[in-house]
Amino acid sequence: MPRNTGRDKEVVDLVSDEDGDGVDVCQNKHSLTGSRPKAKTSRRLNNALPSSHLPPKKRFNRLSYSRRQKINKDKLDTEIFELCMEDLWTCIDPENKSDYAYFDSSWFNMYMNGIDKSNILRWIKAKKIFSRQYVYVPVVGWGRWRLLVLCNFGETSYLGTEKGPRMLLLDSLKATEQTRLRTTINRFVVDILKNEEREESEQFINQVELEFPEVPRQSGDDCGIYVLYFVYCFLVIKELGEDLSKLDALFDPEELENLEYIRKDIHSYREKRDPKIAE
Repeated sequence: MPRNTGRDKEVVDLVSDEDGDGVDVCQNKHSLTGSRPKAKTSRRLNNALPSSHLPPKKRFNRLSYSRRQKINKDKLDTEIFELCMEDLWTCIDPENKSDYAYFDSSWFNMYMNGIDKSNILRWIKAKKIFSRQYVYVPVVGWGRWRLLVLCNFGETSYLGTEKGPRMLLLDSLKATEQTRLRTTINRFVVDILKNEEREESEQFINQVELEFPEVPRQSGDDCGIYVLYFVYCFLVIKELGEDLSKLDALFDPEELENLEYIRKDIHSYREKRDPKIAE
């Protein structure tokens, strides 16, 4: 990941739109265990956050703390989201880990704003997305979190079939700007294809349309939490299938309980972290 190279990482600060703190996500499926196990993240995050994840100290003065206190605790910033994603990744069966990849939550926003595009495309190339079954792209923009899922991008011989490449945008508030999203995401994918020097890029983009499937709807300012829930479901629900014909599994009442566990863990961590920030 680029953040480990010593470069200053672009942080998408959504204090006024999607800010918040919290983490402690990964657990075994509640529906399989019958009771909620102890989450793995809590062992690490009951202590201070690793310094590599902390925003600049100047953010943490009393004025910014007071401001944060007024913001809905369901809102996530990219720093906390990244910690959550790292823990979600521990849910994957080690034998299947090579089937999945995810992008840093700042990359799409940086690309959209024309920041460091060449490096972003280089980092994406290192993800080897054409050898993956699913690639998860947090779409942070327009004051919202959404999840773009790139499915079977390497299966170009199956273009136009259920096993072929697909692009799904999961939006817990239902996209009202579908045309703008489609245009930006298509341009993003075209640039990825060109950077990879894929011969079938024109055919690919003409046949693989961005889809907007029905997903559970958010209840407040918790779109970031829903994105984590969607990723969790893709990682652990076998019933989704390779052709994604059973996306309605996202609505299963037992699965939706996991969304509330994610929410509670995030709230619990915020309660422990905020007083320390205020000092």
